[in-house]
Amino acid sequence: MKKAILAVGLICGVLLADTASAYDFVWTTPVPSSRALVTKKMNIDGYLPWSSGGSARAMGMGGAYTAVANDLGGAVEYNPAGLTQLDHITISAVAIARRSTDLDVNGKKTSKWKIVPTQAGAALRVGPLAVALSRKQPENTSAFQKYSTVQRNLYAPDGWTMSYTRFSDKLDTKELNTMVLTGAIRLGKLSLGANYNSIKGDITRTQRGRNDLRAGLTSNNYFNATEKVNFDGYTMDAGLLFDMGAFQVGAAARNFKGGVDVKRDITWQDNFDVGAGNTWNWTSPSSREEITKFAPTTTVGAALILGKILTLDLDYSTTKLEDSKRNQARVGAELAVIPGFLFARAGVKADLKNKIEDQDNKTNEYFVGAGLKMLMLTVDASASLASAKAGSAGDNMSGGVSATLKF
Repeated sequence: MKKAILAVGLICGVLLADTASAYDFVWTTPVPSSRALVTKKMNIDGYLPWSSGGSARAMGMGGAYTAVANDLGGAVEYNPAGLTQLDHITISAVAIARRSTDLDVNGKKTSKWKIVPTQAGAALRVGPLAVALSRKQPENTSAFQKYSTVQRNLYAPDGWTMSYTRFSDKLDTKELNTMVLTGAIRLGKLSLGANYNSIKGDITRTQRGRNDLRAGLTSNNYFNATEKVNFDGYTMDAGLLFDMGAFQVGAAARNFKGGVDVKRDITWQDNFDVGAGNTWNWTSPSSREEITKFAPTTTVGAALILGKILTLDLDYSTTKLEDSKRNQARVGAELAVIPGFLFARAGVKADLKNKIEDQDNKTNEYFVGAGLKMLMLTVDASASLASAKAGSAGDNMSGGVSATLKF
């Protein structure tokens, strides 16, 4: 089997509903069918994004945060060197509120709201030294699409073409935990920091399709696929931040080192071409491999901080995976509507390159956010404009909320 990498991504957001064609596998053993085995490369990009979001402040600025990174979640997620900018004791948490829609095993459409904690931690700074311990969980994602015409771009393990008019793709990360130990030191105007990320647990991806045009029939109208991937290992990040007053420069190398043991199990069920209401079930043998290059990502950024009134940040990021390359620009701004109390934020993520298996997947995402400071407590919220638009139409939507206590 060609090595597949399941990666830490750059972005937090919603898995787009038109990514149905991303479900590809590598099959390495015979299957119970007379048809020839079709071998396809597993598309790892369906697991992206793999991010906790950091903080709602960072999300509201479109992730343009590498040269700012002055809250706990943002420092851990974007640039560990930013930890030296925190107060003496900081406690923070961030959660994603998400309304998701998917199909159950019987083909029933369900929609519900969930609030998923994605990061919580505490930090201590003493003089030029700072240390933090955090727990991170990637965002759960769920995509649902109903098509006006029959789709035929997914295949069973034996190569049989699936047809469907409704499709759901759900990524469940609640069993995957990442514990992060962060350390940073300030040397004059320069700050240096590093993360040690201990990764352990499961990600489960469930995809289901239904062909409504064959409703009531006993064959050729549904498929269910579940893939469980277990991770056990570590990665390391490094960052620097150069403070020149109103102007700051930051850089981070995420996953520059690591080793993650990956175990994969897949189950498949459909009733295509079997007739009489029968179903075809297939379970893969477990596959295991060691990943030593876990989506190395490099980001550089520059920020202009005009007192307590205006903050601007511009980031450039590049990620290299085995079957894709992504270069992204991020621009974010924060304006103090009421200095020291109420803040408004906006940001954009623009893919300069996003090639997945030689297919162009470039997108632009726009974000808005707000923050409120009350003595020692700060509360922030954010959402993407695309998600808000989808939510107003009754589709999937999500937003981030974070709270920080400073002592």
